[in-house]
Amino acid sequence: MKGRFTIFPIKHFVTTLIFFLTVMHTATASSTLPTIDIHKVKSSELLTGPYSYFVPPYSYYYFHHMDKLDFQFDWVRRAGTVFPLKEPTHSFTTNYKFENHTYTLSEYMTRNAVTGFLILKDNQIIYERYFHDADQHSRFLTNSVGKSITSTLFGIALEEGKISSVNDPVIKYLPQMRASGFNRVTLKQALEMATGLDLTYDPYDPHSSTRQFNAAALTGVPSFTDLLKSLKANPKIQPGTLFDYENENSEMLGLVIEKTTGMPFNEYLQQKIWSKIGAESDAFLYRAKAQKDQCAFGCLSATLRDYARFGLMMMNNGTLGGTRIVGASWVKEATTPAKFVKPADEKENLGYGYQWWIPSNSDHTFKALGIFGQIIYINPTKHIVIVETSAWQTPEDEKKWEESSKVMDAIADAVS
Repeated sequence: MKGRFTIFPIKHFVTTLIFFLTVMHTATASSTLPTIDIHKVKSSELLTGPYSYFVPPYSYYYFHHMDKLDFQFDWVRRAGTVFPLKEPTHSFTTNYKFENHTYTLSEYMTRNAVTGFLILKDNQIIYERYFHDADQHSRFLTNSVGKSITSTLFGIALEEGKISSVNDPVIKYLPQMRASGFNRVTLKQALEMATGLDLTYDPYDPHSSTRQFNAAALTGVPSFTDLLKSLKANPKIQPGTLFDYENENSEMLGLVIEKTTGMPFNEYLQQKIWSKIGAESDAFLYRAKAQKDQCAFGCLSATLRDYARFGLMMMNNGTLGGTRIVGASWVKEATTPAKFVKPADEKENLGYGYQWWIPSNSDHTFKALGIFGQIIYINPTKHIVIVETSAWQTPEDEKKWEESSKVMDAIADAVS
């Protein structure tokens, strides 16, 4: 799957592995915490290392300490009464099978560099564990999990009449995109990652659009708006015909939300979701200090329990604690696979809706996923929400995605 399941060249894997083992030996021998100066991080190596807050051993710390880096932070404040989650009443474990082996839940944590793991059955916490010096109060970066939150905000703006229809053209709301590849794209096509733009996802390719986007994210130059304005259409691909998972689509949706609501992205998130799900902690988005546009594609840091509250709201068709956050019709529409990316089309049997991943099973499970192993798993049939944060060695690892599906399905069966 382009974007989420990328098989990287073996030579890059070996090089990264050697460096990783060397650094881990050094880190073990020293009590000094590895630190990152973001001004020394190369944008061309942002996702691949070896010197980046996205890769081990640095990610073990920074994935729950993004506020320690020299970025600008757009805070999302909590408000009102905290929605209560019941504390665990007994210990929980289960086994799962993967590649003809049986593993324990504890073994899963070690095998997959997990930093935090939380299981909810309705509002009852079944299991909660933290690793790599994280704890219940840590705010975890979840990368593209934020795309699913952007989708939910979009649905709210639509229900409020700020946006007229998902079938509207992008340029109705962002006329400055008229000379770009977005000129022929609808909002629905952006939600479904089917914009037909001339983009290439490959963190190892110096000429890929990923490198250009990462440079804008890390340095702030160009602005996201200017970058999107420069994008071209792929003349061989008509919008709405081919799935192509790209950050640019989600960022464009964030700009539409800001334009139509008249509010900065973080403030709309705060007002419409964070203050209504009974969050117990503030969250934040990060961006380069020179970047004038907020991040809508995956820069959120929040506690596991607050991610779980968001997941619980989605599991309950947009309602939590008697408060309606987004309509049930939007939840259903957003978590229904697009016609051109049904679950059977993909290796892990994953379809894609409006910025949500949809497995092929009878429970209508859906997921928010982010690179390096960030997951919100939502199973409405069995009333299970699972939040996982991890610090994988590489952005994508097909076997780890497959293993995460196995363990979460096993957990849902065991708990229910």
